[in-house]
Amino acid sequence: MDKINILLVDDNEVIRIFFKDIFWLHGLEGQFHLEVAPGVDEAWAILRDSTKNINVVFLDLVMPFKKDGKEMTTSEAGMSILRTIKADPNLKHIKVIVFSGYTDKKDIEEAKKNGADMYLAKEEHLPQDLIKIFDSLAKQDSSVYQYSK
Repeated sequence: MDKINILLVDDNEVIRIFFKDIFWLHGLEGQFHLEVAPGVDEAWAILRDSTKNINVVFLDLVMPFKKDGKEMTTSEAGMSILRTIKADPNLKHIKVIVFSGYTDKKDIEEAKKNGADMYLAKEEHLPQDLIKIFDSLAKQDSSVYQYSK
């Protein structure tokens, strides 16, 4: 069986370590390959690399990015990645799970409207919750992707 390729896009180093530790502590390296991008530009480099063959993206919404030559930190960074993935014929098969610390109803609705497969609030999901999602990914259980928050 091929490994499921997961991309975590998050500018928070603690979250990146958290994900890596979950994979290591629970022996998930046999089923999954985890790529990590600390920002928008790194995420695009990985997504556009056809050798990476990303299947699932865990996406933070609020990250620094450049717009009109200015550095900004808003949910537009994550939303732009989400919209582009879902609009690109070569990427739209990728499941996008928003994994954000922001639980504002407006952000959740916008993520849903833009095609997010799931919305998880960081502070509400413990490692065992993520393990259940990873198990569902391994089983290719589409019921995990019911839109939730």
